[in-house]
Order: sequence, then structure tokens, then C-alpha cells
Amino acid sequence: MEYELKQIGRHRRLLGMTQHQLASAAQVSQSLIAKIENESLKDVSHSVALRIFEALTKLEHKEEKKANDIMAKKIITANPNDFVKDKIKIIKEKFISQMPVLDGGNAVGTLSESSILENLSKINSRTKVSEVMAEAPPQVPEDTPVSAVAGLLKSSACVLVVRKGKPVGIITKSDLI
Repeated sequence: MEYELKQIGRHRRLLGMTQHQLASAAQVSQSLIAKIENESLKDVSHSVALRIFEALTKLEHKEEKKANDIMAKKIITANPNDFVKDKIKIIKEKFISQMPVLDGGNAVGTLSESSILENLSKINSRTKVSEVMAEAPPQVPEDTPVSAVAGLLKSSACVLVVRKGKPVGIITKSDLI
């Protein structure tokens, strides 16, 4: 949400906060918040306004679920050297539509129903995952707000949740719904 100085008081009240709580979160004085809200102070430095807006945004998303709240902890993966036919069997058995391709614990691609269908004419018993995989899914830290994950899922089939650069969970569109 974007804020304007004259709307700070309204947004603060919508969040159920006192002036003191907002001031503390933004690291400014309560009297400054009061002056901004009653419009007796019209000129606020850019850096102070930015701190107040960032505090409001952070507090607005404080209650929002995070990626680690909705992720599936069991990640079914493929290796670039696996045979596609073996992974198709798992996709069918587990009723999944995609799986991240990991090499040494790092995401290097995605094997999905779409990538399989796009390459169907060249898949045989010896075709490797690396030959048909699509690009790697986006990766987010565990504390990423679900709203940000939702934005990524508009253009990707799944999102990997990572801790210290290593996948610890996966979120698909159905997890979000």
C-alpha cells in the first residue's frame, strides 16, 4: 500500500496502533507523529517520511502469513541426470504437476507437465531431465510474506522456500489457494 503524509493517521488507526507505537516502530518521536497527523507540520524530511511509511508497511504485513507457514516441507525433486520416464511415473503417482531439479542441493531447473508435453516428441527411455527441464523456480526466504509469493506464482508454477540458500520447502498454486 502506498501512503501519503496526510493519510498516516487513518492508516495507523486502521492498524489499531497508537501514535506512540508507530513512533517507536519508525524511530521518531510521538510528538512528530501527532504534528504530522494534525497537519501542523507540513514539511517532513524524505528520510523521516520514508521511515514512517516503512514502519506502516511492515506493521501492515506483520500479521500476514509467511512462506514457511504454507510451504510443503517434503520436496519431491529430480536430478538433471535422472531419466524423464522415471520422473513421469512419480509425477503420476504423487499427483504433482512439477518438481524442482536440484544439482548438489541447488535449484537448476523445473520438470513440469508443461515441459514434458513441450518435449514429448523427443522423450524416450534414455532422455535425461536436463534435456527437457524448464528454468529454475524462484526462491524466497522462509519469512517472505505470502502476498509476495502469490505475485511470483502468477508467472511460475512453484516457488522454492530456502534457508541459507538450500531448499527447505515448496509452494505451489494449490498450496496458496
